[in-house]
Amino acid sequence: MKAIKLKKIGVDDIYVSVLKARRVTDEEGRTFTRAYEKEPQPTGSLVMDIVARALAEDSRVTLHDIAAAMGEDPRLLHAAFILVTGAMPRDFFNAYRLRQAREWLECTDLPIKEIARRSGFTSHGTMTRFFATAMKCTPKEYRRLRRPKDFRLLYEW
Repeated sequence: MKAIKLKKIGVDDIYVSVLKARRVTDEEGRTFTRAYEKEPQPTGSLVMDIVARALAEDSRVTLHDIAAAMGEDPRLLHAAFILVTGAMPRDFFNAYRLRQAREWLECTDLPIKEIARRSGFTSHGTMTRFFATAMKCTPKEYRRLRRPKDFRLLYEW
C-alpha cells in the first residue's frame, strides 16, 4: 500500500479573529470596512472542527472540557488530537492563546492584564512568561514594535 500522508492541522487552520472588522483599501483606492468571519472554517476533521468552535467561543477551554461536552473519554480525544495536529493539546491550545494575545496587542489598546484574561491565560504573569519564551520579547515590547500608530482607525474590536 502506498504511504498516506495526513495534513497536520495547525492553529492558523482553525483560528478565528478576535476583531470585528478591519478598514481596507481596494485596488481602485476605495476604503471600506470588511467584517471578519466569526465561524471557524471546516478542517475536514470532526475533532478539530469541534475544537475550533470551542476555542472560538472561549479560549480558556481545555481538551478535558471538550471531551466532557462530547461525552467522550479524554484519553481518546487526546490521542485523536495528536494524530490530527501532531502536537500535544496543551501546546496547541497555548499557541492558539498566543495568537489571540498577539492580535489583541497589535490591534487594540486593551491593558495587557485584560488581554491575558481574554486570551485564556491563567494570569498576566503566565502570559508574559509564555510570550517571552515564544516571541523572544515581552507583550509590552511586542505591542510597541507591531501595533500601527493608526490602529484605532484600522480595526474594530
